[in-house]
Amino acid sequence: MKSNSETDAVTRELAPWSFAVSIGYVTVVLIWGTTWFGIHTQVNGTAPHIGVGLRMAAASLIFLAIAAATRQSLRFGAAHYSLIGIQGLCFFGLNYLAVYAGTQYLTSGVVAVIISVTVPLNLVVEWAAYGVRPKGILAVAAVIGMCGIALVFSGELHGALAGEGAWWGACLVVGAAALVAVGNVVSTHLMRARLSWICVNALGMAVGATAVLVWGALSGAGWELKPTSAWLGGYAYLVLIGSVGAFGIYMKILPTIGSIAGAYTAVLSPVVALLISALFEGFELRPGVYAGAILLLLGHTLLVSQRARPG
Repeated sequence: MKSNSETDAVTRELAPWSFAVSIGYVTVVLIWGTTWFGIHTQVNGTAPHIGVGLRMAAASLIFLAIAAATRQSLRFGAAHYSLIGIQGLCFFGLNYLAVYAGTQYLTSGVVAVIISVTVPLNLVVEWAAYGVRPKGILAVAAVIGMCGIALVFSGELHGALAGEGAWWGACLVVGAAALVAVGNVVSTHLMRARLSWICVNALGMAVGATAVLVWGALSGAGWELKPTSAWLGGYAYLVLIGSVGAFGIYMKILPTIGSIAGAYTAVLSPVVALLISALFEGFELRPGVYAGAILLLLGHTLLVSQRARPG
């Protein structure tokens, strides 16, 4: 049963984006767009749960150190601890494990297309959890975004699911998208409850790290770790910039942007990765990339122009 306070925390009227919030949003998209290259360095034979677990554990320790230095308390109510646990499992742990595993069967472009279902799934989760009936325009924006990302990576989609294990990889990525949607809605609720984003990140990432390492132990997965120079460089970037930096900014602006626009970062960031590849790796941009980018921007414009109505 949803309480009025819980529903109000999610459905209350959102303030217009300030310039600072807009800069923060763009920064998050740009950072997460570059983390695709960092993740690529981690898939070098190192067990996925090791890479994810070490990343989140290190980021959690950094946030804990910041909380201690600024004398922020980690004491919350029991209900908040439960939500942080769910957030940690879905947002900082099992979702990454599923994406890492899925990339073993699919190209990064196909993963980006599939992960775009995070946006419509976010609408469904918010409706189921807090009774927030999605506006039709938000559903339209989500579909436009999915079409846009499919156009951007249309070259990789041809025959993408014909490879061995491709369908299993697709299922893993869809599962990751569902987990992200749950984690995103829970994170929005926690931030609108005015909890410290530093402490929430610290505890949530600790839960995520523990979950993936426990999964590795229980599943009998290997514990291979290949800390090459490229792996270490990518790991440092993912911890300091991709996790501490980006998640710090994201959680700070989440109460303003809302979970739907927040979920759209999962659609925009792969396009940033593609543009960087075109600039530095000679990737040829096809007409579909430009058409898809236009659709993505249109979908995002529709999202940010809407505000939730009190239910």
